[in-house]
Amino acid sequence: GFLYKNKVGHAIVRSSDGKLHRVKTGNYLGSNFGQIISVTETEVTIKEIVQDGAGDWAERINSLSLME
Repeated sequence: GFLYKNKVGHAIVRSSDGKLHRVKTGNYLGSNFGQIISVTETEVTIKEIVQDGAGDWAERINSLSLME
């Protein structure tokens, strides 16, 4: 879900253990050092740091779609 609090957009996400969390831009999310770079009414965009097959680290952008 999505909500505004103090004029800042927040997403409501469910963690793997079933708990609900309110997150906003700048918070960290996930197991790949993911930092939230934007929250809209429809999705959360996350920048992750992942290791490739050669052992090099790279940034990857992912998004989570929000349910209505």
